[in-house]
Amino acid sequence: MRVAYIHGRPAPHPMHKKFAESVNAEFHFVDFIMRWQDQNRTTLYRLLSWFICGLRFPKRRNYNIFLVDNLHFMPVLMKIFNMISGDQKIVAHMGSHTLYFIYSHRFSKISEFFHIWALKKYDALICEGEMAAQLVKNILGKKTPKLYIVYNGIPKEHFPDTTNVNLNSKNILFIGNGPGKERLWYKGLDLMLDAFEIALKKNHDLRFTIVGTWEEKIISELLTAYGAETRTAVVFKKATMELGKEITNHSLYLHCARGEAYGITILIAMANGLPVIVSNWTGAKEVVSKVDKSLIVSLDKNVIAERINWYFDLDPDKRQGLSLRSTQVATLCTESDAVDHYQKRFSQLIKDFGLN
Repeated sequence: MRVAYIHGRPAPHPMHKKFAESVNAEFHFVDFIMRWQDQNRTTLYRLLSWFICGLRFPKRRNYNIFLVDNLHFMPVLMKIFNMISGDQKIVAHMGSHTLYFIYSHRFSKISEFFHIWALKKYDALICEGEMAAQLVKNILGKKTPKLYIVYNGIPKEHFPDTTNVNLNSKNILFIGNGPGKERLWYKGLDLMLDAFEIALKKNHDLRFTIVGTWEEKIISELLTAYGAETRTAVVFKKATMELGKEITNHSLYLHCARGEAYGITILIAMANGLPVIVSNWTGAKEVVSKVDKSLIVSLDKNVIAERINWYFDLDPDKRQGLSLRSTQVATLCTESDAVDHYQKRFSQLIKDFGLN
């Protein structure tokens, strides 16, 4: 069984990379000829790159499965223009914002049309979490390809030996990267800041730390919309791999994304004993719900603000209970378990297609 793993730039998501490695996939950039993904290229240039990359894909007839990280058009063109045979399968790993952007009509009409067209052409979709699978069904209905649900796990380097949070503090944490406006909207950062400002009017001791890579211009423009008290209470810090140190001295993790497929930082926060409030459009809600369904909120700033204040109004022993439960639930979300589950689902996919 030979698997080609087609991914974007600068590199695949770390967990997606581990999934692909676990099935002995051979790695290829989606734009290995006529690079476009991380560059400002015209539509015509990208289209030409898709065709040329398809035609010149290394030993393309030798692979049984083309495993694609997210929804890309190049493998679809390989399929419909017979650059590969009918026995070779194209499979997309859906673990990004793309499905929600289609569902919520975030793309232009023509872009949405072609994304849906491409989605239908894949032989199978590996969905990262239950939410992604449900989005596919909502978008495609009866034309849904074969679906295989997998889940994320906490990388070994981020699994804590001990928990060290300060549940008596009024400090809220969010970890997520930009750098630009589209990621800001997707991560729900504007929404969380709106909610934080509302919550701050009731509880003036609240503080909000945002850890990640964001453009200085974006931060400046974002904060100008808020009052002086809010701007003073919000701190932006640069991205770091030492997430455990950032989690220390916080009492609540806030992650109200608009369509995030999963969200590993949510699992990491929970493993460190930090209770998490997530939106109902964040894939990891399926894990958070095992702690307390009250920690899941709608994409409404007033509802989020109310839930923030609800959390800080809880008795200390109840916050401690949420912390302990969060750790217990997250302990089951290890990287090794996620990879093992992925291998089982991929083996089932191979069996379903009758491949050797």
